[in-house]
Amino acid sequence: MSQIDIGPTVFGMLNFSYNSKFYGVDIFKLEAGRERAFISTYQLLGFIKRDQLVILAPQQKNDELTINWNDKSAVQSNTNQDLVTETIAWYQAASYSFKNGLMKK
Repeated sequence: MSQIDIGPTVFGMLNFSYNSKFYGVDIFKLEAGRERAFISTYQLLGFIKRDQLVILAPQQKNDELTINWNDKSAVQSNTNQDLVTETIAWYQAASYSFKNGLMKK
């Protein structure tokens, strides 16, 4: 879960019916296998899916880490280009939607 999921999750807990353009999801109604989280800092963007973390950095650099959830550690891993492409797509789609006014009703 990441902070974009808070709104849809709270609405779900309140049993609200609504239409939105949220990128987040109600985590209590999320199908198994679709879990993911978005994280960011000032210049870095991250995407976690299963046990993989992709970090996008300026100048088209990226890193990928494999997370061990049991001991809360992470190690550098080989690049999974499909996951890197998915990460870039999520952030580019959000940026495009925001810049072009597509997030408004």
